[in-house]
Amino acid sequence: MRKQIFFILALAVGLSACSNYNYYAVSNKKLSANYKSFAWLPESKSKASKLYDNQIATDRIVEATSNALANKGYQLDNKNPDLLIKYTAGVTTKTREYNEPMYYNPPARIVPRLGFARGRTFYYYSYVNPYPVYVGSEMRTMNVKEGSVMIDLIDRKSGKVIWRGWAEGEINNPEKAINDIPKVVDNIFKKLSS
Repeated sequence: MRKQIFFILALAVGLSACSNYNYYAVSNKKLSANYKSFAWLPESKSKASKLYDNQIATDRIVEATSNALANKGYQLDNKNPDLLIKYTAGVTTKTREYNEPMYYNPPARIVPRLGFARGRTFYYYSYVNPYPVYVGSEMRTMNVKEGSVMIDLIDRKSGKVIWRGWAEGEINNPEKAINDIPKVVDNIFKKLSS
């Protein structure tokens, strides 16, 4: 029973660790205790490409970011915020190169054989189907769509970006990409140290 529970836990951890996004963050300085509130810049300051340029994606990014900041102890204050927030979401087409293994399949054939039995020699035929032989690899290219969501925290007084977090990942299904926005934003804010 213990082995089964351990296996299920290991499988759950392994599957949760798999993500098709990579997460990054950079900052000028640590967020100090002086920052207690935030507000969103007008939507015209944020940029979104074709996939993310809709109200559903915008709402999900804003809601997930607001929730993540609230969980970190920041409060929404539209009148006198300490931090301003801006996001950029986009999709680009990139060329990915990969090596495709090349194999040679020798033809199958019937081969004459010589056998010995009871002191006599006899001939027989056997069917030979050899295994494929690896002969190298060939460089292939394919176009993939890569999406990114970038969130900037800006000091309202100085107007400078003090923290930027972003995620990049391959997008195979646009619907899944929009549904994954809350999870992606939460993982971006795990990089935020206050």
